[in-house]
Amino acid sequence: MSDVIHGISIGIERNGDDFYLAFKAVGSLSHADYQRMTPLLESALIGIREPEVFVLADITELEGISLHAAWDDLKLGFKHGKEFKKVAIVGRGGLQQWMTRVADWFTPDEFKFFEDKQQALDWLT
Repeated sequence: MSDVIHGISIGIERNGDDFYLAFKAVGSLSHADYQRMTPLLESALIGIREPEVFVLADITELEGISLHAAWDDLKLGFKHGKEFKKVAIVGRGGLQQWMTRVADWFTPDEFKFFEDKQQALDWLT
């Protein structure tokens, strides 16, 4: 058993057809992490017509992502991208901030980077 902690914790709240998704990524993400997280998200969206999902993503403890996990993330974005209305990324700046800008350019969603969690929450509401 490994002493290295990694993974994605996820919380989902619903208000009518609006979803609030909070997740925290820790360590280096793997394909297995996405295999566990994706069904949770997809089961929450079943039966909702035109959901609008507001996301708070805490990546302050993210150390990396495997190539397969990055592919999983891309596929998830293509499949559900129209459902994400706003995505607030809380991180450490540098590469994480740059990647947020790239995601904002190439997706229909509105992505914004923050180093302060409260500012991110204020922007989402």
